[in-house]
Amino acid sequence: MSFESIIVAHLNAWNSPSGPAREQAIAQIYSPDVFVGEPAAALTGHAGVEEAIAALQAQLPNTVITRTGPTQISQDLATYAWTLGPAEGPALTSGRDVLIIRDGKVASLYVIIDG
Repeated sequence: MSFESIIVAHLNAWNSPSGPAREQAIAQIYSPDVFVGEPAAALTGHAGVEEAIAALQAQLPNTVITRTGPTQISQDLATYAWTLGPAEGPALTSGRDVLIIRDGKVASLYVIIDG
């Protein structure tokens, strides 16, 4: 799986509703021991990814993450900027994801929020 297809699948998972399809996507995209580093939380494993997505969707319902700008890649690291907001409205916040990709899966995800 290419870095681009992994990033697209990652963002699709974060924008998808809770349920079996998201659980299956998480299992396909992330390594079993994935680390998720957010400003206020450090989570691990597939359950940690699910917890992070569910928390974001509960805090900011009916919002979507949209990649903005180019993706930068260096070895096993990929990073890109994003915005978060209503599908048809202004962004509420912006930030950057930094992913470490190993063996075709996201091994680490760091979420940086601009403010």
